[in-house]
Amino acid sequence: MQDSRRLPASFMSDLKNETGLLHPLLEWVKQDNTLMLFIRNGYVNIYYRGGNLLRLTHKTNGGYNSFFDPRYNKSQIPLPKLPTTLRNLKDVAAWLAGFPTLKQIMDISFSIHNKPEREFQQLIARENNCSPISGETEYFITDIEFSDSSIGARFDLLAIRWLAAERKNGRNCKAALIEMKYGDNALSGAAGLFKHIQDINVFLSDVNRYKSLLQTMETQFEQLDDLGLLQFEHPTNGFKVTVGSECKPEVIFVLANHNPRSSKLRAILDDSRIKEYEQSMHFDLKFFVANFAGYGFHSACMLPLSGIRQLFLR
Repeated sequence: MQDSRRLPASFMSDLKNETGLLHPLLEWVKQDNTLMLFIRNGYVNIYYRGGNLLRLTHKTNGGYNSFFDPRYNKSQIPLPKLPTTLRNLKDVAAWLAGFPTLKQIMDISFSIHNKPEREFQQLIARENNCSPISGETEYFITDIEFSDSSIGARFDLLAIRWLAAERKNGRNCKAALIEMKYGDNALSGAAGLFKHIQDINVFLSDVNRYKSLLQTMETQFEQLDDLGLLQFEHPTNGFKVTVGSECKPEVIFVLANHNPRSSKLRAILDDSRIKEYEQSMHFDLKFFVANFAGYGFHSACMLPLSGIRQLFLR
């Protein structure tokens, strides 16, 4: 099966090597914790506040197509002059010089059309991948806003669970498919909890589609680590992260800013349709509960349905 998420070797080289065309962009991302780079199907996105600041696509005849969505510019701020193709370091420098203006444009856009779920997705990725505590957490985010029409998959976040007690090698990892819900209004309806669970159950019942997703996640982890975008203590004897398709994944819901005075969440968790998936043959249903404040993901923070329901009885 072809691995569509593996960047061409030349693309990786241009990012990783100090003399590479795209290396200044990678270094900028590493030095600016408001930015994150994720690998797509033959291209990369650099995210700011969960929005796409820059998309880079490899050109077969050399160089890279570069794109910023002008629809972000709600206030009609004059856009900096940005080359649509990166062929030399001067082109790359023009984009880096334009980043502050592009960020301002996106800030204004997000103040008009607020998208808190996407911003919190990036925050989760930063906390667990490349923050001062990321070496202590147990989940590595391989992608945000993942979408692949070829396998019919769409998830807010993809993660690989690698327990702290099992860091001598990467053979016992588990996939985690994560959905983020911001505020109680996002809990129900066409994109609510129950609909997500139904859709994920259908997806995971197709073994071939699930295997393809696992291959993608393993590749993403490998390449993010190769680019220095994951911070953790690496095993001295070498390792390769693998996720077996026979191991049930976790389906995790991150419920941000639930209103404790609202009965909406409890009613959903008490719904018999949700309870049917508590012992699913395809996945382990979990709910993230922060360890004090923060978005560091640990296995101990992932409660089953019975555990999250128990919180309402305290």
